[in-house]
Amino acid sequence: MLGIRSFRSLSLCPSSTRAYSSGPKKVAFIGLGNMGSHMCHNLLKKRKDTNNTIIHSVYAYDIHSPSLKSLAEAGAIPLSSLSEMSDADIVITMLPDDAAVNIVLTDLIHVISKQNTKQKNVTFIDCSTIGPVLSKELHAKVLSSSSNSSASFSMLDAPVSGGVNGAKNATLTFMVGGSKDTLDNVQPVLSCMGKSIIHCGPSSMGIVAKLSNNLALATQMIGICEAMNFGTSLGIDPIVLANVMNTSTAKCWSCEVNNPHPLVAANNNGAASRNYEGGFASSLMLKDVGLAVKAGDSSKVALPFGSLAKELYTLVDNTGNGKKDFSIMMEFLRGNLGKNN
Repeated sequence: MLGIRSFRSLSLCPSSTRAYSSGPKKVAFIGLGNMGSHMCHNLLKKRKDTNNTIIHSVYAYDIHSPSLKSLAEAGAIPLSSLSEMSDADIVITMLPDDAAVNIVLTDLIHVISKQNTKQKNVTFIDCSTIGPVLSKELHAKVLSSSSNSSASFSMLDAPVSGGVNGAKNATLTFMVGGSKDTLDNVQPVLSCMGKSIIHCGPSSMGIVAKLSNNLALATQMIGICEAMNFGTSLGIDPIVLANVMNTSTAKCWSCEVNNPHPLVAANNNGAASRNYEGGFASSLMLKDVGLAVKAGDSSKVALPFGSLAKELYTLVDNTGNGKKDFSIMMEFLRGNLGKNN
């Protein structure tokens, strides 16, 4: 995982420049965690396709060397610092939090502006989930930097939905905020990593869509956990109960695809059947709900269930189960989570 301190100490050495072309793109990918590594691998798969006209080359950067080694073996060009990315036409970031995204994009704008003396078009695509206020500020920073540089910058916020499996199978949904013209230009690259690309509006609207989705998902999962716990505690078979709910009005993703009961989840190898390993981490759900609640507070939008979800996932996180799938809320409601778990 990328750390904040490491970016502050990166060497910003000069590098060669290359003009932007309308042909295959040079893509740099920053952030090679559970999601980013799979997304980067899918770019490399497209590059190896004999009919490829989209990807010229793929640069990869992360302070976690095992990820870099694996991607280098697959054909990526590993980089040791952000300063080596001045050659990229498209820079994709998949980073853990607001601070990391802010530092990386700010440093990249500086690097590319200083190292390119010829006109060059560079598009930043931030797939991280960050606050909408910061996202809008970064869009403005990118735009203002274009007027003060020989390089021409554009930006899209493009958070994703679909989880690790979606990243692995290139079936992610991209929720995109920014210029439609910019999206049209880079859509073939995004299509290498996902099956659905939705333009949500101007800057930060992709982030707003992502936080809205996860706000609903968090409360949805809590409701399913509560109902499954209630029914099974009163004696109904969990598989029977899930079948009833999935053919009735309670049917939803949290009940059908990622059911929180281990016996039900075993039917499709869901996270609950694997001791809640894999899937979407509770700590990440807490982060996303926290971002939504913060944005709601600043915009004076009431989020009573979102605030409750934040409190409940904070309690789950405090038990030391933040890395477990967020369906582990089921075990929390059962009283099975302790601080030493």
